[in-house]
This record gives sequence, C-alpha cells and structure tokens, in this order.
Amino acid sequence: MAHAICSPSSSERWFKCAASALLNYHAEYTVGLPAATGTLIHSITEMHLKDRINNMSLEEYWLGRTEHIEAFEIKVDQDMIDCAKIYVDYINKRKEELDATLLIEEKFTIDEISDKCHGTADAVLIGKDRIQVVDLKTGTWPVDPTRNKQLMIYGLGVLTKYGDENTIMELSICQPRVSKRTPVKTFEITAPNLVSWGFNDLKPAIEACFEENPQYVYGDHCRFCSAKADCETYNKRHKE
Repeated sequence: MAHAICSPSSSERWFKCAASALLNYHAEYTVGLPAATGTLIHSITEMHLKDRINNMSLEEYWLGRTEHIEAFEIKVDQDMIDCAKIYVDYINKRKEELDATLLIEEKFTIDEISDKCHGTADAVLIGKDRIQVVDLKTGTWPVDPTRNKQLMIYGLGVLTKYGDENTIMELSICQPRVSKRTPVKTFEITAPNLVSWGFNDLKPAIEACFEENPQYVYGDHCRFCSAKADCETYNKRHKE
C-alpha cells in the first residue's frame, strides 16, 4: 500500500493547513534517530506478538543486537526492550479481557470517505461488541487520545472492515516512555458518532487539501512539516 497523501499520522497538521498534505507528499523526508528507534521498537513488539522468536524472552533475542534502520545502526538496549514489553503485556492482557481476535499491523482504507487517506494500525482487538485500536508511541511527548484525529481515522478504517452500528470503539495510545505506571490512555466512542465525524469533519478536511488553491496556515503544526523550508507562508511568519 503506497504512502497516503493525507497520512493519518500527519492529520493534525493537514486539518489546520490544507496545503501541507500535497507539499509533504512530494517533499524529501529524512528519518531522524528517534523515528528510526521507534521503527525498531515496533519491529520488536511485532515479532513477539506474532511468536516469531521461538519462545525466547525479549532480552534473550534482542538485547545487545544491532539493527540497521534507515541511515542508522541502532543497538537494542534495556530501555527499548522495557518499552516493548509494556506494550506487548498490555495487548495480551486486553486480548484476554475482551476475548478478542488480535490483528497486528492491520492495513485499512476509508474509501467511502476518500481514497487519499489510508494507513496501518499497530494493534486491533476485535471483541464481541467492541473493537480496540491501540497505537504505540515510543516518544516522550505526551499524546492525548481524546478525539485524536490519527486514532479516529484508524478507528474508522477498522470499523468499516470489522464493526457495525452497534460497535463501541476504544481508541488507545500506549506511551511507555511517558509513564510506565499508566502507559495507556483510551478514548471511547460509538460507531455512529465516529462515522458522523468521518463524513462531517474528516471528509471536508481531506477535500480541502485538493482544492485548486489550498490554504496555507502557519502555526505550531509547522514543527514537523517536511516542506517548511520551501513554504513562503512559513518563512514569512517564522521571521516575524
């Protein structure tokens, strides 16, 4: 599945600055060390959840290994393993509590709303009357799941494939490096309310990205924009 023009992970930005969607899609993106480390931690959790390490512990298999991620050589340390273990333990716990089917790295689309937005959810737990989507964040900047646009897009895609109008959606952020004691925060929403947001808020926001003259809007969302060096609006406002 090709990278989406309206990527769920950057939705907080293109909701505010419609022009940024196409600008970033065509911009050269350089992966930094924190993002590369996050990719490696995701790989650690995926292998463990899919039982691909022959019943070995995470430490036995991963500790001290050096992996090549993008332009970096990253040595797996205990902090990375601890981060992965908290996430894996939580997923396994919720799978048992919900008596759920677990899907890892589940790809989804939201074609009824737009074919320009799709992605991959870290973990999906499909229970009898509820579905939980869990997104692993490996950074130290706290992320709130409440009406979080990235999570709600994930939820819509998963709901379309596996749910119905009676499904309760649990949209969760797991951030072990923010808090080991309470690493998971969850926002709950009904299927009708999530679908309503999809058509009333998400759909117009995506359509705005493809207008003939999309809006350029300066703000805090510019921080992670890959195209800001070539953006006239950013360069003008940033110097003020």
